Amino acid sequence: MKLKICFLVFALVGFGCKKSETASAVDIQETAQQVGDVMASVDESGGSSGSIANLNQSIQKTFDRHAPNEINESMIANIILPKAQAASCSGSGFAACNGSFQIIRTFGGCTVGSAVFSGDVTFQWSGAACALSNGQNVTRSPNFTVTGRRGATLAVTKTGTFGQRINRISAGNFTFENDGINRKFTLPNSQILFNQTTTVTSAITITGASRSSRVMSGGNLRVTNNISNVTCDYVPTAVTWNTTSCNCPVSGSWAGSCSDGKSTSISLTGCGTATYTEGSDTESITFDRCGT
Repeated sequence: MKLKICFLVFALVGFGCKKSETASAVDIQETAQQVGDVMASVDESGGSSGSIANLNQSIQKTFDRHAPNEINESMIANIILPKAQAASCSGSGFAACNGSFQIIRTFGGCTVGSAVFSGDVTFQWSGAACALSNGQNVTRSPNFTVTGRRGATLAVTKTGTFGQRINRISAGNFTFENDGINRKFTLPNSQILFNQTTTVTSAITITGASRSSRVMSGGNLRVTNNISNVTCDYVPTAVTWNTTSCNCPVSGSWAGSCSDGKSTSISLTGCGTATYTEGSDTESITFDRCGT
Protein backbone atom coordinates (compact mmCIF):
# COMPACT_ATOMS: atom_id res chain seq x y z
CA MET A 1 0.00 0.00 0.00
CA LYS A 2 2.88 2.38 0.87
CA LEU A 3 4.44 1.77 -2.54
CA LYS A 4 1.17 2.69 -4.28
CA ILE A 5 0.82 5.88 -2.23
CA CYS A 6 4.44 6.80 -2.93
CA PHE A 7 3.94 6.32 -6.69
CA LEU A 8 0.73 8.40 -6.64
CA VAL A 9 2.42 11.29 -4.82
CA PHE A 10 5.40 11.06 -7.19
CA ALA A 11 3.11 11.18 -10.23
CA LEU A 12 0.92 14.07 -9.04
CA VAL A 13 3.40 16.44 -7.41
CA GLY A 14 6.70 15.29 -8.84
CA PHE A 15 8.64 14.42 -5.71
CA GLY A 16 10.20 10.98 -5.35
CA CYS A 17 10.01 9.05 -2.07
CA LYS A 18 13.72 8.80 -1.39
CA LYS A 19 15.89 9.61 1.56
CA SER A 20 17.11 13.21 1.50
CA GLU A 21 20.82 13.77 1.06
CA THR A 22 22.58 15.17 4.11
CA ALA A 23 24.64 18.33 3.78
CA SER A 24 27.87 16.39 4.37
CA ALA A 25 26.99 13.84 1.67
CA VAL A 26 26.31 16.63 -0.82
CA ASP A 27 29.56 18.38 0.16
CA ILE A 28 31.59 15.19 -0.40
CA GLN A 29 29.96 14.48 -3.75
CA GLU A 30 30.26 18.03 -5.05
CA THR A 31 33.81 18.60 -3.85
CA ALA A 32 34.80 15.49 -5.79
CA GLN A 33 32.74 16.65 -8.79
CA GLN A 34 34.81 19.85 -8.97
CA VAL A 35 37.94 17.70 -9.37
CA GLY A 36 36.16 15.72 -12.08
CA ASP A 37 35.21 18.95 -13.86
CA VAL A 38 38.86 20.04 -13.95
CA MET A 39 40.00 16.71 -15.41
CA ALA A 40 37.32 16.78 -18.12
CA SER A 41 38.04 20.45 -18.89
CA VAL A 42 41.69 19.66 -19.52
CA ASP A 43 40.56 17.10 -22.08
CA GLU A 44 38.22 19.60 -23.72
CA SER A 45 40.75 22.39 -23.94
CA GLY A 46 43.70 20.53 -25.39
CA GLY A 47 45.03 17.28 -26.73
CA SER A 48 44.94 15.95 -30.25
CA SER A 49 42.54 13.10 -29.46
CA GLY A 50 40.70 14.78 -26.58
CA SER A 51 38.12 16.77 -28.48
CA ILE A 52 35.03 18.43 -26.99
CA ALA A 53 33.46 16.12 -24.42
CA ASN A 54 29.71 15.56 -24.16
CA LEU A 55 28.67 18.41 -21.87
CA ASN A 56 24.94 17.69 -22.18
CA GLN A 57 25.12 14.16 -20.76
CA SER A 58 27.15 15.41 -17.80
CA ILE A 59 24.47 17.99 -16.93
CA GLN A 60 21.81 15.29 -16.98
CA LYS A 61 23.86 13.24 -14.50
CA THR A 62 23.98 16.20 -12.11
CA PHE A 63 20.20 16.70 -12.27
CA ASP A 64 19.63 12.95 -11.90
CA ARG A 65 21.55 12.98 -8.61
CA HIS A 66 19.90 16.04 -7.07
CA ALA A 67 16.54 16.70 -8.77
CA PRO A 68 15.72 13.79 -11.09
CA ASN A 69 12.17 14.93 -11.89
CA GLU A 70 13.47 18.21 -13.34
CA ILE A 71 14.57 16.44 -16.53
CA ASN A 72 13.07 12.94 -16.57
CA GLU A 73 9.29 13.07 -16.56
CA SER A 74 7.38 10.44 -14.60
CA MET A 75 5.44 7.67 -16.29
CA ILE A 76 2.03 9.32 -15.73
CA ALA A 77 3.30 12.73 -16.84
CA ASN A 78 4.43 11.12 -20.09
CA ILE A 79 0.90 9.79 -20.61
CA ILE A 80 -1.22 12.80 -19.64
CA LEU A 81 1.02 15.75 -20.54
CA PRO A 82 2.01 16.81 -24.07
CA LYS A 83 5.68 16.53 -24.97
CA ALA A 84 7.46 19.85 -25.41
CA GLN A 85 8.80 20.18 -28.92
CA ALA A 86 12.05 22.13 -28.85
CA ALA A 87 15.53 22.18 -30.35
CA SER A 88 17.71 19.33 -29.09
CA CYS A 89 21.03 19.83 -27.35
CA SER A 90 22.33 16.63 -28.94
CA GLY A 91 25.51 16.83 -31.01
CA SER A 92 28.56 18.95 -30.36
CA GLY A 93 26.91 22.26 -31.29
CA PHE A 94 30.21 24.13 -31.45
CA ALA A 95 30.71 26.79 -34.11
CA ALA A 96 33.79 26.92 -36.32
CA CYS A 97 36.88 28.88 -35.33
CA ASN A 98 36.05 32.57 -35.87
CA GLY A 99 38.20 35.56 -36.76
CA SER A 100 38.93 36.20 -33.09
CA PHE A 101 40.37 32.67 -32.73
CA GLN A 102 37.37 31.49 -30.71
CA ILE A 103 35.14 28.46 -30.79
CA ILE A 104 31.81 29.14 -29.05
CA ARG A 105 29.13 26.69 -27.98
CA THR A 106 25.88 28.71 -27.83
CA PHE A 107 22.97 26.81 -26.26
CA GLY A 108 20.15 29.16 -27.24
CA GLY A 109 17.30 27.42 -25.41
CA CYS A 110 18.04 23.86 -26.53
CA THR A 111 16.71 21.09 -24.29
CA VAL A 112 17.60 17.80 -22.66
CA GLY A 113 14.36 16.18 -21.54
CA SER A 114 12.51 19.06 -19.91
CA ALA A 115 15.59 21.08 -18.97
CA VAL A 116 16.41 24.24 -20.94
CA PHE A 117 20.00 25.33 -21.61
CA SER A 118 20.88 29.02 -22.01
CA GLY A 119 24.22 30.80 -22.29
CA ASP A 120 27.46 29.55 -23.79
CA VAL A 121 30.94 28.10 -23.38
CA THR A 122 33.78 29.96 -25.11
CA PHE A 123 37.21 28.61 -26.04
CA GLN A 124 39.73 31.37 -26.79
CA TRP A 125 43.12 30.70 -28.39
CA SER A 126 45.99 33.17 -28.06
CA GLY A 127 47.37 32.04 -31.43
CA ALA A 128 45.96 31.97 -34.93
CA ALA A 129 43.67 29.32 -36.41
CA CYS A 130 42.56 28.05 -32.96
CA ALA A 131 45.73 26.00 -32.57
CA LEU A 132 48.42 25.84 -29.89
CA SER A 133 52.09 26.54 -30.52
CA ASN A 134 54.87 26.87 -27.96
CA GLY A 135 54.27 29.85 -25.66
CA GLN A 136 50.56 30.05 -26.49
CA ASN A 137 47.42 29.16 -24.54
CA VAL A 138 43.75 28.30 -24.82
CA THR A 139 41.14 29.38 -22.25
CA ARG A 140 37.76 27.83 -21.47
CA SER A 141 35.09 30.24 -20.15
CA PRO A 142 31.67 28.76 -19.23
CA ASN A 143 28.67 31.01 -18.78
CA PHE A 144 25.50 28.95 -18.90
CA THR A 145 22.42 28.02 -16.89
CA VAL A 146 20.29 24.88 -17.07
CA THR A 147 16.70 25.20 -15.83
CA GLY A 148 14.51 22.19 -15.03
CA ARG A 149 10.79 22.06 -15.71
CA ARG A 150 9.92 22.81 -12.07
CA GLY A 151 12.53 25.55 -11.68
CA ALA A 152 15.70 23.92 -10.36
CA THR A 153 18.77 25.53 -11.91
CA LEU A 154 22.40 24.64 -12.40
CA ALA A 155 24.55 27.69 -13.15
CA VAL A 156 28.18 27.36 -14.28
CA THR A 157 30.14 30.60 -14.65
CA LYS A 158 33.69 31.92 -14.56
CA THR A 159 34.40 34.17 -11.58
CA GLY A 160 37.89 35.26 -12.57
CA THR A 161 39.39 36.96 -15.61
CA PHE A 162 39.78 34.00 -17.95
CA GLY A 163 38.31 30.88 -16.31
CA GLN A 164 40.43 27.83 -17.12
CA ARG A 165 43.62 27.98 -19.19
CA ILE A 166 46.08 25.54 -20.71
CA ASN A 167 49.52 26.92 -21.56
CA ARG A 168 51.75 25.09 -24.03
CA ILE A 169 55.33 25.31 -22.77
CA SER A 170 56.89 23.03 -25.39
CA ALA A 171 55.92 19.97 -27.39
CA GLY A 172 54.10 17.63 -24.98
CA ASN A 173 54.55 19.94 -21.97
CA PHE A 174 51.71 22.10 -20.62
CA THR A 175 50.47 23.82 -17.49
CA PHE A 176 46.87 24.20 -16.30
CA GLU A 177 45.57 27.33 -14.58
CA ASN A 178 42.15 28.33 -13.25
CA ASP A 179 41.32 31.74 -11.78
CA GLY A 180 37.73 30.86 -10.90
CA ILE A 181 34.90 28.56 -12.03
CA ASN A 182 31.67 28.48 -9.99
CA ARG A 183 29.00 25.74 -10.04
CA LYS A 184 25.75 26.42 -8.15
CA PHE A 185 22.68 24.21 -7.95
CA THR A 186 19.42 25.81 -6.71
CA LEU A 187 16.28 23.80 -5.96
CA PRO A 188 12.77 25.01 -6.97
CA ASN A 189 12.15 26.28 -3.41
CA SER A 190 15.23 28.57 -3.80
CA GLN A 191 17.33 26.41 -1.49
CA ILE A 192 20.95 26.39 -2.67
CA LEU A 193 22.02 22.76 -2.58
CA PHE A 194 25.64 23.43 -3.46
CA ASN A 195 27.73 26.46 -4.40
CA GLN A 196 31.39 25.71 -5.04
CA THR A 197 34.22 27.54 -6.75
CA THR A 198 37.48 26.07 -8.04
CA THR A 199 40.76 27.92 -8.48
CA VAL A 200 44.31 26.77 -9.15
CA THR A 201 46.67 28.45 -6.68
CA SER A 202 49.77 26.82 -8.18
CA ALA A 203 49.86 25.75 -11.83
CA ILE A 204 49.33 22.03 -12.46
CA THR A 205 51.81 20.30 -14.78
CA ILE A 206 50.53 18.29 -17.76
CA THR A 207 52.71 16.09 -19.94
CA GLY A 208 51.45 14.48 -23.14
CA ALA A 209 49.28 16.17 -25.75
CA SER A 210 46.84 13.30 -26.25
CA ARG A 211 44.88 10.93 -24.05
CA SER A 212 47.20 8.01 -24.74
CA SER A 213 50.09 9.73 -22.94
CA ARG A 214 48.60 12.56 -20.83
CA VAL A 215 49.55 12.84 -17.14
CA MET A 216 48.72 15.54 -14.55
CA SER A 217 50.88 16.11 -11.48
CA GLY A 218 51.89 18.75 -8.97
CA GLY A 219 50.42 22.20 -8.51
CA ASN A 220 47.37 22.88 -6.34
CA LEU A 221 43.62 22.87 -7.01
CA ARG A 222 41.52 24.72 -4.42
CA VAL A 223 37.83 23.91 -4.01
CA THR A 224 35.87 26.49 -1.99
CA ASN A 225 32.50 25.63 -0.49
CA ASN A 226 30.76 29.02 -0.61
CA ILE A 227 28.07 27.86 1.85
CA SER A 228 30.31 26.52 4.63
CA ASN A 229 33.36 28.64 3.69
CA VAL A 230 35.54 25.52 3.92
CA THR A 231 38.36 25.28 1.38
CA CYS A 232 40.08 22.07 0.33
CA ASP A 233 43.41 21.97 -1.53
CA TYR A 234 44.06 19.01 -3.85
CA VAL A 235 47.40 17.97 -5.35
CA PRO A 236 47.39 15.41 -8.21
CA THR A 237 49.88 12.55 -8.36
CA ALA A 238 50.33 10.55 -11.58
CA VAL A 239 46.78 11.33 -12.73
CA THR A 240 46.90 9.44 -16.01
CA TRP A 241 44.55 9.09 -19.00
CA ASN A 242 46.27 6.10 -20.65
CA THR A 243 43.32 5.31 -22.96
CA THR A 244 41.78 7.10 -25.94
CA SER A 245 38.25 5.95 -25.10
CA CYS A 246 37.76 8.04 -21.93
CA ASN A 247 37.80 11.84 -21.67
CA CYS A 248 39.09 11.63 -18.07
CA PRO A 249 42.11 9.95 -16.47
CA VAL A 250 41.70 6.38 -15.28
CA SER A 251 44.43 6.09 -12.63
CA GLY A 252 46.30 8.21 -10.12
CA SER A 253 45.15 10.17 -7.08
CA TRP A 254 44.44 13.60 -5.59
CA ALA A 255 45.57 14.27 -1.99
CA GLY A 256 43.48 16.87 -0.18
CA SER A 257 43.75 18.96 2.97
CA CYS A 258 40.89 21.17 4.14
CA SER A 259 40.64 24.34 6.21
CA ASP A 260 38.46 22.54 8.77
CA GLY A 261 41.36 20.20 9.57
CA LYS A 262 40.19 17.19 7.58
CA SER A 263 42.40 15.27 5.16
CA THR A 264 40.92 13.60 2.11
CA SER A 265 42.00 11.72 -0.98
CA ILE A 266 40.45 10.82 -4.32
CA SER A 267 41.81 7.64 -5.90
CA LEU A 268 40.81 7.04 -9.52
CA THR A 269 39.60 3.51 -10.19
CA GLY A 270 38.55 3.65 -13.86
CA CYS A 271 36.87 5.81 -16.49
CA GLY A 272 34.83 8.32 -14.48
CA THR A 273 35.01 6.40 -11.20
CA ALA A 274 36.94 6.98 -8.00
CA THR A 275 37.04 6.31 -4.28
CA TYR A 276 36.76 9.30 -1.96
CA THR A 277 38.39 8.81 1.46
CA GLU A 278 38.03 11.05 4.49
CA GLY A 279 39.58 9.62 7.64
CA SER A 280 38.27 6.05 7.95
CA ASP A 281 35.23 6.74 5.74
CA THR A 282 35.17 5.96 2.02
CA GLU A 283 32.61 6.63 -0.69
CA SER A 284 32.42 5.59 -4.32
CA ILE A 285 32.22 8.53 -6.74
CA THR A 286 31.06 8.68 -10.34
CA PHE A 287 32.14 11.89 -12.07
CA ASP A 288 29.36 13.64 -13.99
CA ARG A 289 31.71 15.04 -16.62
CA CYS A 290 33.62 11.83 -17.36
CA GLY A 291 32.82 8.97 -19.68
CA THR A 292 33.52 7.27 -22.98
